[in-house]
Amino acid sequence: MKKYIFPVLIAVLMVIVFCFSAQPADDSEMTSSHFCLMAAKLLFGDYETWDSVMQEKVVEGLTFVVRKAAHFSEYALMGALWYLWLQGKRYNIPIAFAATAGYAVTDEFHQRFVPGRSCEFRDVLIDSAGAFTGIIAAFVILCVLYCIRHHEVVRWGVWKKDT
Repeated sequence: MKKYIFPVLIAVLMVIVFCFSAQPADDSEMTSSHFCLMAAKLLFGDYETWDSVMQEKVVEGLTFVVRKAAHFSEYALMGALWYLWLQGKRYNIPIAFAATAGYAVTDEFHQRFVPGRSCEFRDVLIDSAGAFTGIIAAFVILCVLYCIRHHEVVRWGVWKKDT
C-alpha cells in the first residue's frame, strides 16, 4: 500500500502547489487578503472601529505571515510524505529533503513566468525549512510509534532498559 499511496499523495500535493503558483499575483493576493480580512475581524474585536490605514496594515501583515506559513506547511507535508514513502531505504532523509527542496526551487523558477509573481530565494529557504521540519517530525513520530508498539516505553519519559 505504501508503495502506491505516498507517491500519489506527493503528486497530488505537487499539482496543488503548482496550481497555486500559477495564479497571477493579483488573484493570489486577493485570495490571501480575503482570508486575512476575515481572520483580522475574528482576532481583533474592535477591528471595524480602526481607521482604514491601520486596517490595511494589519491585513497586509497577516497576509504576509499567512502566505509564508502556507509555504512552510505545504513543504513540511511534502517532506514528510517523501520521508514516509522512502522510509526504510538507505539515505531516505537526504533524498526526501533533496526532492522536496528541489521541487521548491522549480516552483519558484516557475513563478518567474507568472504575471506579477517573482522567484524569491527567501521562499526557497522557507520551503526548505518546512521540508526539513516535516521530515524530522515524521521521523520522530515514527520512532515514538515504534517504541510504543514494541513496548520499549515503560511510561512517558521512562525507556525500557536493555538487559
